[in-house]
Amino acid sequence: MPSPSLLLVDDDPMPRETLSTLLQGEGFQVTTAATGEAAEKILKEAHPPFDLVITDLVMPGKSGMDVLKMALKMNPSCTVLVLTGFGSVREATEAMEIGAFDFVTKPMQIDQFRNTLRRLMERRTLAHERDELRARVKELTERAERLETTLGRMEILANQITPASPAQAPAADPLADLERMATLKAKGLLSDEEFEQAKKSLLSRWLT
Repeated sequence: MPSPSLLLVDDDPMPRETLSTLLQGEGFQVTTAATGEAAEKILKEAHPPFDLVITDLVMPGKSGMDVLKMALKMNPSCTVLVLTGFGSVREATEAMEIGAFDFVTKPMQIDQFRNTLRRLMERRTLAHERDELRARVKELTERAERLETTLGRMEILANQITPASPAQAPAADPLADLERMATLKAKGLLSDEEFEQAKKSLLSRWLT
């Protein structure tokens, strides 16, 4: 699994630079933004979208709440962590109700922050495994549907060409059989390859 991409948003340069260094040391691919407006622009232009976003909650102009909403809009699976002062815990709780994973109060304890990062990574790993499982299930379902469709076509072809029993078998009519196969092909029930194989089989029977 590639290193997770992370957007760090904080209008205060000192904690932004400190956290950026710490996060890079933990293996994250870090992009930073000094304002909510800059963060929204980065989120809109990111392809693929960010896996994680850490944003200060209270900033001039666009707030951390705006960044949270944009991050989840661009990637519903994005994990968002908000940073807040002691006086903004209520707003942080509201952010979690909107979709934030957790909040960390400032000034933060490094050990506490590292523990939160570990939980973030565990969540991302589980989400990645879930998405891989969903993709695998989708692939197997599509393969089963294609197989069922192919078997259905072959059954239709057999019913159209082969009589149900010798007693019910009418006299062979090559043109009628070919017309039935051409109709099946025109309706998309037979591919070109299947049509050619069936035609060769019929000709072989008629000539023997």
